[in-house]
Amino acid sequence: MKKRPTYFTQLNSLAIVGTFFSLWLAVFFDDDVENMLAYFLILTFGMLHGANDIKLIQYSRHTAQSTFPFLKVLASYILVVLFGLALFYFLPTLAFIFFLVVSGYHFGEQHWVSKLKPSSIWASLFFCSYGLFVLFLLFYQHVDTVSEVILKLTNVNTQSIHFYYMVLLTGISSLFLFVVLKIRKELSAHIIKELFFLAIFFVVFNTASLLWSFAIYFILWHSLPSIADQITFLYGKPNKHSIIKYLKSSLLYWILAALSSAMLLYIFRDDMELALSFFIAFLAAITFPHVFVISRLNKN
Repeated sequence: MKKRPTYFTQLNSLAIVGTFFSLWLAVFFDDDVENMLAYFLILTFGMLHGANDIKLIQYSRHTAQSTFPFLKVLASYILVVLFGLALFYFLPTLAFIFFLVVSGYHFGEQHWVSKLKPSSIWASLFFCSYGLFVLFLLFYQHVDTVSEVILKLTNVNTQSIHFYYMVLLTGISSLFLFVVLKIRKELSAHIIKELFFLAIFFVVFNTASLLWSFAIYFILWHSLPSIADQITFLYGKPNKHSIIKYLKSSLLYWILAALSSAMLLYIFRDDMELALSFFIAFLAAITFPHVFVISRLNKN
C-alpha cells in the first residue's frame, strides 16, 4: 500500500472546490453551453491524462533510450486501439459491456489504489465494483439520454429499472468488498470521507446535464489525480519543470487524439446522441490500452 504525498490531499480539496464551482456554472448556462464546456475539458485535460502511455510503458521497462522498443510499443498500442474500434463495429453490445467493466475498474483503481494493496484479488474486484457503481449512479440520473445513446450504439433498449438494479447491485457489492478488505486489513480509508465524496457525486449527477456531470467527475476526480500520479512516476513530483516535461512528451499523441475526437463531434454535431455514441466508441478504443498501462504502472 503506497502512501501519496501531501499534494494529493490538496488535489482532493481542489476537486471539491472545482466541483461546486462547476455546479454554480450549471445554474447560469443551458445544456448546450454545458456540453460545449464538457467536450472542451474532455478533449484537453481528459485526453491529456492518457497521452503519455507509450512513455510510461517504456519507462516501466527501462528501455526509454532504445528506438526499437519504442516502435514495438507504438505498434502494439495502435493495434489495441484498432482492435477496440473493430470490436465496436462488429460486436457493439459486447464491446460496450467490456468498455463499461474496464472503465469501472480504471476509475475504481485510480480512486483507491493508494489506500489498499492492489495485488489482492479482493482489491481488483473492489476497484471494478466501485467504479461501476459511480458510472451506474450517473446513468440512472440521466436514464433517458443514456438509453438513447446505448440504443444508437448497440441497438439494445434499456429502461430505468435496469439502471436502478445495477446501482443497487454494485452498491451492495462495493459495501461488501469494502468490509472484506477492512477485515483483511488491506484497506486504509476513512468511511465518512468516502461517503462524503459519493454524496458530492450524487449531487453533481442529479444537478448537471449528463455530459457536464461526466466531465466534472472525469476531469476533477480522475484525470487530474492520474496526471499527478504519472508525473510522480516519471519525474519524481509535480512542479513547474516536471509539468512542462510531461506536456512536451504528451503533445503529439494529445493533438492527434483530440483532433480525431473533435472531427467526430463536428461531423455529428446535429445529433447529440449519435455524436455521443461515436465519441464513446472512440474513447473506448483509446481507453483499453490506457487501462493496461496504468495498471502496470500501479503494480510497478
